[in-house]
Amino acid sequence: MIALILALHFNTSDSVITGRGDALQSYWDSSVSAQKSARNASGSQGAERYSVQVYAGRRADANAVFARLTDSVGTEVPVVLHFDEPQFKVFVGIYGSRLEAEYALRKWRARYPTAFAVQAPNQRFKKGSSVR
Repeated sequence: MIALILALHFNTSDSVITGRGDALQSYWDSSVSAQKSARNASGSQGAERYSVQVYAGRRADANAVFARLTDSVGTEVPVVLHFDEPQFKVFVGIYGSRLEAEYALRKWRARYPTAFAVQAPNQRFKKGSSVR
């Protein structure tokens, strides 16, 4: 009874839906397709882009991480080496929303535990290209 009163009282349009297994995957797929169709309908590709930062630190280490990533993912996923004073940063992937970047982050955290989703650096992302 209390749940019904709370559901009627509060706006649930901003609620987060949690689930497991097939239900979560189904919700994720429908969310991604809805975002893609909304982006295509608006005619713009969106000003905000997100990426996963897997490393930040010294140049030599960043080059090593960059080389390992480009060898492992090839041209499927863009990998970027970016200098943001005082550190070199390595980003992987380019996503149209933070939700997509957070979803991809789950995969990258297995290899890079300190990885996190960020707004992409202000430069062109091309498959198989880098900024050194």
